[in-house]
Amino acid sequence: MWEEGHPRNEAVGALQKGELKEWEASTGYHQRSLAETAMYRYKQLINDKLSLREYWVPADRAAIKALNKINSLGMPVREVVYY
Repeated sequence: MWEEGHPRNEAVGALQKGELKEWEASTGYHQRSLAETAMYRYKQLINDKLSLREYWVPADRAAIKALNKINSLGMPVREVVYY
């Protein structure tokens, strides 16, 4: 475990209790994971020098906004199907 109050402690505790899915849902982990994956893909394809330290650079902000738009257009629309 990490030092007291570290966010990773919650994840490890949930994993040990068999409550990882509930923890993921309550913390929004899946959405965060999708965002991290999208940024990784962007950095690999476009610009491997983009980093959090440079987040407020206008050109990087514009590129991130464009990436978010592209991702939103490519996301599947989910619908509940009843049998």
